[in-house]
Amino acid sequence: METFTFDPRCWRIARIFGRNPLLRRADRIEAVVMLVALVASMIAVPVVGVVGAVAYGARAHLYAQEARERHLVTGTVADARREDTGTTLVQARWPVAVGERTGTLQLSAPVKAGESIELWVDKDGKPSSPPTPTWHAVGDAVGTAGAVLLLVGVGMASLVAAVRSWLDRARDAQWERDIRSLVGDGGRSNRQ
Repeated sequence: METFTFDPRCWRIARIFGRNPLLRRADRIEAVVMLVALVASMIAVPVVGVVGAVAYGARAHLYAQEARERHLVTGTVADARREDTGTTLVQARWPVAVGERTGTLQLSAPVKAGESIELWVDKDGKPSSPPTPTWHAVGDAVGTAGAVLLLVGVGMASLVAAVRSWLDRARDAQWERDIRSLVGDGGRSNRQ
């Protein structure tokens, strides 16, 4: 049976200030880098929350503006032509604030001349796509915050991995140097 002990002296962070004579400078540097990465990641969480809130506010404002500027009108088909791609190209008329507007539209459903169609127009009366629902702002904010958090996480993990790799090479070189000094005298550790 294993027991759990809560001993701060065993933590990796304790290597920074530890008095163990077996701790090398490379071990202390590694502990400092890990501490910096941990602190930076913890600071990143509220920053990512702010980034998400700003993204939500900007997108919610944009989608609300789209909803105010675009509206649904009923138009009349003047001429319709079925395309090989499965869409219908129509010449239509629809009312605007000052008179009437005409234009060519591409529809997915087949229609005939004289039929009524509903279409979204912008504030100038030009055909446009339907306004984006405002709840999409939540998804945009979560996506932005997640991307920033992932970027910070990958950056911190890359920093720790790069420093560990560099320190491992330094430790290996030090071990090689120490081993060569032991066998440098023909394999004997003491001379008589």
